[in-house]
Amino acid sequence: MAHNWKRQASVAYGCALTRLALNLYLYFEELPPSGKRGGEEKLCKRFMELLGLYLEGKQTEILESVGCLRDQIKEQMQKVVAYSDAFQIYEYALNRVERRFVKGRAIEVDEEAFVGNLMRYIAAFGDAAIQNQRIQQIVGQLPVRFTRQKYFGMVHDALTSYIGGDQAALDDVMYLLRSGSMTGVFAKDQEAFGELNELLAKVEKLSFKEMDAVEYENARTRIFMASELLEDMSHHCVCLQEMANDLYILCLTGEDGISTLGEQENAWKILDGLRCQYEQEIWEIPSELFEMLPLLEGVQEEYYEKYQRLDISPELIEKDGILTSFGIVDRLMSSSTFASLEGSGRKGSVSLSDVESAADKFFAELGPVFSSCQKPVMRAIMAMTLSYLPVFFNSPDEIRNYIRNCLGGCSDQAEKEACMDLLLQLMESDGYDLV
Repeated sequence: MAHNWKRQASVAYGCALTRLALNLYLYFEELPPSGKRGGEEKLCKRFMELLGLYLEGKQTEILESVGCLRDQIKEQMQKVVAYSDAFQIYEYALNRVERRFVKGRAIEVDEEAFVGNLMRYIAAFGDAAIQNQRIQQIVGQLPVRFTRQKYFGMVHDALTSYIGGDQAALDDVMYLLRSGSMTGVFAKDQEAFGELNELLAKVEKLSFKEMDAVEYENARTRIFMASELLEDMSHHCVCLQEMANDLYILCLTGEDGISTLGEQENAWKILDGLRCQYEQEIWEIPSELFEMLPLLEGVQEEYYEKYQRLDISPELIEKDGILTSFGIVDRLMSSSTFASLEGSGRKGSVSLSDVESAADKFFAELGPVFSSCQKPVMRAIMAMTLSYLPVFFNSPDEIRNYIRNCLGGCSDQAEKEACMDLLLQLMESDGYDLV
């Protein structure tokens, strides 16, 4: 076991060290004072503090703090995702009124023929997973006209499919439901998301019933502005988390890892140089640091390929439901930037009471959101969240009837045609030829 750990530690250490130096350099290039925002700047400052302590040789002392930083960055990213989903919901609702102001292509198929095409599109691919994915995509675009109780019942029934399964799977879908229903932004974070809150507040005041073309275009512009802000915030969170992951690996493997002396010295000089620059708020990177970059080219990839070839026994990854050092390093080296570092210690399968508790909590959180938003927004939330759930149909006839009822129950012709156009685009993007 000691031999296996030495090999894993050495390869992971070399990869993390060179990757961190390169990523910090790239991140530093994007860090002028004008680009700072409250949430990311606090996290960046904390990362730099921990990096400084690591470079002073205090890796064992900061291990827990680096883990806490990972959790904070992940929490920030979850807020970014929640805001992104909120603006997507309003964009979804705007798509449904677009044809009042923008002429779209004519929908030349009648509803029954359209339903038939959707059913054939679902069945066109024999793989069950692909078919289920297509059903979820269709459900997410269809116009909905449900009462709250009908919707709650559909969500509850779909969640029962998790009974007997892994608790983590239920947790994951509940996270998606919360994020996709605006419950994550109902209590707004004023400090870190002030600019987004202003944009969201203006979009929330829209009257979909009385909207004119000018208001529609203004709303589109605000959603576009928000998407650019969120893309930038998401990028910073991902970069910070990747660097925190590498710092965590260095803390875990530093005492046992072995790397080429020259590589280590160059990487350390880059890290320490950029840390000093940050502390002094000097954003122009000196030429001596730039000249060290070519010395690290290809090193990260070489170490990562070596890591991929390591044979780490599954029994070394986890012990008594808790990740070992082997397991934590392996999780941090994975392609999942925000991977949890918890093991399978939460034993036991999902019970009916687990589903009831999760559903009741979600419905209680969703109630105030529904009470405060307009019907088009409520319908957008219903459609989007239903698309996150496992397929809740028991037969092709149930699917056909659901599609037919959704289209037939929509009396707003502009909305119906917009939905049909989006579904036509979905089928066309997969190369399906309409019959």
